[in-house]
Amino acid sequence: MSTKVANTTTATNQSNPKLEKELTEDTISDMSSDGIENEGVEASEVGADKILDEESGSSEGVMKQAFGFIKNHLKVGADMTKLPIPATFVAPLSFLAAQQHQSAIYSHVLMQADSIKDPEQRFLQVLKYHMTWPKMFFPKNPLNPILGEVHESHVLNVDEKTNETIKDDKTVFIAEQVSHHPPISCFHFHNDKHGITFESKQQITPVFKGKHIRATMDVKNVITLKNHNETYINEKFPEGYLRLLRWKFEFCGKYGFVCPETGYSAQINFKDKPLIGSQWHTVNVQVFKGTELIYDITGTHVDTLNITNVKDKSTSVFINYNTMRQDTVTEKPFEQLKDNESIRVWKGVADAFAKKDGRRAGLEKQKVEEAQRKKAKAHQNHVHVPAYFQFYTPENVNKPDIHFILPATQQDQSSTVTPQE
Repeated sequence: MSTKVANTTTATNQSNPKLEKELTEDTISDMSSDGIENEGVEASEVGADKILDEESGSSEGVMKQAFGFIKNHLKVGADMTKLPIPATFVAPLSFLAAQQHQSAIYSHVLMQADSIKDPEQRFLQVLKYHMTWPKMFFPKNPLNPILGEVHESHVLNVDEKTNETIKDDKTVFIAEQVSHHPPISCFHFHNDKHGITFESKQQITPVFKGKHIRATMDVKNVITLKNHNETYINEKFPEGYLRLLRWKFEFCGKYGFVCPETGYSAQINFKDKPLIGSQWHTVNVQVFKGTELIYDITGTHVDTLNITNVKDKSTSVFINYNTMRQDTVTEKPFEQLKDNESIRVWKGVADAFAKKDGRRAGLEKQKVEEAQRKKAKAHQNHVHVPAYFQFYTPENVNKPDIHFILPATQQDQSSTVTPQE
């Protein structure tokens, strides 16, 4: 397969000298819209009853099934959010639970920002937490949440010296699926002790592009440090790419991360790997005070990022992803879960995965999706009201167009928001 890619690259360069010397799989895919035909990969039809074991995710079997599914079910440009994905390619947990868990296990990094007095160092600490998000990449696609699905958890923060929980130091996490088509997920967490809140609205759209699947990530995040009157904002994420020829996933693209109140900002660049040379998952982050470049951060988001002070050229480790401490996330006991909570919604799928019963996993997944379709058909004119989030027209660019709000059952009776089952 690698020989064929190399030959394609050479032929393309000869036919169009204006192209860059180092072509990526993106450029090859964009120049050819014939999908995966003639790529030397044997295709086979895949069904829900042909699920693979967890450990076989990097084997030939997964690739064969993936290419078979793509060849038989996808056309170039297809929006994959409208396509039921076989259980073979999904992880046995909801996207809400998966994403929220990854936010929670590193939340102590963000909590540390509250005690930092210097605004420059505080910005770097919040940026450090922000840069934990690439660890949210999942080897398999999490389950697509149903409309109104919620997931709640919390973290009891610990003293790093004594390893004991700190009194009244609790971070509460709430996620909700506020729209199904298009799929929009909202995330919130807050810690009253540190005066820190986080809000996020995410719409991820995977599209089949021939030799890769591109995930457009429409994301708005706002972190608020109440004790410092600061907000930290990013209104974009890089796109994600599943490279089908090399069976690799990577993020590619540039976006900004800013704190309007202090004037500090970062330009974050996830670089795609050329077909030949370089390495996977390379990241470059430039930190500015106003227009002045003050720090340069380089490395990979699966290993280590190093930070260099532009003035004195000193370099140190900014993040070592391999040694980062992970917090313990606590969820409600199963018997206390409501019908619309993620763990209960997808319990049948998770149980089937645990027993390595592919057929049952597919049937359980289909059962949930079919119930969702019937409910939508029966309530075609119904306007869904989220339980924990309300939409509004932002008065300025420093706020997302969603806002977290406690339901009436958890705050005073003046609230107009009622939880949805």
